[in-house]
Amino acid sequence: MEPWLEWTVSIAILVGAVFVLVGSVGLVKLEDFYMRLHGPTKATTLGSGGTIHGSLIYFTAQRGSLSL
Repeated sequence: MEPWLEWTVSIAILVGAVFVLVGSVGLVKLEDFYMRLHGPTKATTLGSGGTIHGSLIYFTAQRGSLSL
């Protein structure tokens, strides 16, 4: 695999992991039920998206065709 592709996949996965971490911390730190529900859902959605995009890029590069 090419170095720029490894960096791209690594960055996407790390950005996703950071968003999931921020969502988890928000779940613990926020005081109201609705705040606890709203904050982490936004962050973990972005985090899951980053992780999925990293996986999509990696497996598409490995197979040579679009891998969903």
